[in-house]
Amino acid sequence: MGLLSSMTTSAAIFVMGPPGSGKGTQALAVEKAFGFERFETGGALRRRALEDSPVGRRVKALIDAGRLAPPPLVGEIVVRQAERILGSGRSVVFDGSPRTLFEAERLLAALETDRVGRLLVIVLEVPKPETVKRIATRWICTGCTRPTAPVPTTKDACRACGGRLVRRSDDTEEIAERRWEDYTFRTLPVIAFFERRGL
Repeated sequence: MGLLSSMTTSAAIFVMGPPGSGKGTQALAVEKAFGFERFETGGALRRRALEDSPVGRRVKALIDAGRLAPPPLVGEIVVRQAERILGSGRSVVFDGSPRTLFEAERLLAALETDRVGRLLVIVLEVPKPETVKRIATRWICTGCTRPTAPVPTTKDACRACGGRLVRRSDDTEEIAERRWEDYTFRTLPVIAFFERRGL
């Protein structure tokens, strides 16, 4: 973490890993400790899924089925937010993006255009059984979006911000298995792509 604290120019960090590996937790830690702005791809897509539009309904159906949203749509959302954050002079930590080679190529092109001072990739490695268990039992805060361990009722408040805790409808073992399929066949090639780029 000494590298982060010594940065004097804007930076972009990709926190990557399988579903349920703790990407959000680590991105929140970077945000809190170093003042990065966190962009959570899944949260942005869930907000889009609430829209009463053809795109919103399609995104909702994909989320409910545990599948990835169309890469062109995700790429557009992520690039737009990256430009907004970096344009304000802040650094950004991406929580859950990029998940496909299409997104990775678009995002890298945008970051290079914006002359980001430093690009870092953090890859989390957690055994599949552990991640599936986490997903099937976790609760999410509606305020800070922080995941937390199992709690007895939704009346319990988030320990971090006091927000209301809820279970996501797509946090099931069956959907966790589908997310692992997408991670294996679509996201692992992105990590290999970054390694070839020396990131």
